[in-house]
Amino acid sequence: MNVTVLYVGSSLLAPLKNAEREINREYKLDLRVAAYNFGSPLNDAERQAVDRDLSLADLVFIIHIMDGENAARLIPALESYQKRHHAVIVINCMPDLMRRTRMGKLDVTALFGGTDGDPRGESARRTGRGLQLMRSAGSWIGRQANRKGGPNTGKRRGDHGGYLKLVDRLPAILRFIPTAGTLRDVKNYLYLFCYFLQPTP
Repeated sequence: MNVTVLYVGSSLLAPLKNAEREINREYKLDLRVAAYNFGSPLNDAERQAVDRDLSLADLVFIIHIMDGENAARLIPALESYQKRHHAVIVINCMPDLMRRTRMGKLDVTALFGGTDGDPRGESARRTGRGLQLMRSAGSWIGRQANRKGGPNTGKRRGDHGGYLKLVDRLPAILRFIPTAGTLRDVKNYLYLFCYFLQPTP
């Protein structure tokens, strides 16, 4: 299994490589994690390496990329290899990248263009809450992208109080979201979102 992780920051690479080693040791998955730090401009050789690993990836994570130029370079590659990727999980990035999130039945482009469905009944109300939470998270990310910064970059960027409030609220709210259909994948995405906003080894 090939996983490509494109990220900004300094604390993610070592845990990723530890995870790769431990998962391979315990589960014999032949997992390969290719990780690239997009915190500074990539040279031609690095861009070619990213493109090669995206062409081989079963799963893609894109985390904290707020630079418009880097986002613009990534989008055509994601579109080119869309049939290859089983899932693309984009967390805390430029809105144009966020819309490339796909996992299971969750397609963020379709979600943000759709409706919450039938408003009747408790299940429908909880489904609406789940979709509203997903939209709220996306809106918050969009606001961060339009500022001079954002969390987890080492700079004082964006509304850090709002960021902490979101991180604190999500886990408590998630237990009320149903796990059927698309909502199961919305919930799984939001759990990943929570983890990568406050990652631990």
